[in-house]
Amino acid sequence: MNYRIETKEAFCITGISAPLDKEIEHNFMVVPKMWQEASVNGTIQKLAGMMDTPLTGLLGVSACNDEEHWKYFIAVSSTKTSDEFEEYTVPASTWAVFSGTGTNQSIQELEQRIIAEWLPTSGYEYANAPDIEVYLNPDPQNAQYEVWIPVSKKKK
Repeated sequence: MNYRIETKEAFCITGISAPLDKEIEHNFMVVPKMWQEASVNGTIQKLAGMMDTPLTGLLGVSACNDEEHWKYFIAVSSTKTSDEFEEYTVPASTWAVFSGTGTNQSIQELEQRIIAEWLPTSGYEYANAPDIEVYLNPDPQNAQYEVWIPVSKKKK
């Protein structure tokens, strides 16, 4: 699996969110429905107009740390604020970044392969920061995306 390691300072995202369930399978129904509604009701177009800082692209952010309720955001990296959208600060972290193409279903397959195949032998462990999906070309049949997994070096 091709990847790169990238360290980023904290940055702000703006978007909509929905609670995530600790039962992961449930989220595989909630999240696609959320994207569908956001594309139909104009939310994605509004968010795209607010994008003004790197990470460039539509973001799917899974904020699942122990201190907070788990949430999934459809968002953009932005310094702009709006009463219509929620803000969240992604903490500074180091990420393993994987690129992919295919259907929007293939991003879930890539995420599962990263966790099952890459992470156990990588010399890294999961860090306490959100997972990020970056949709570079959101066409559902020919998507281009990156999966950002928060990591830290394994302690020996």
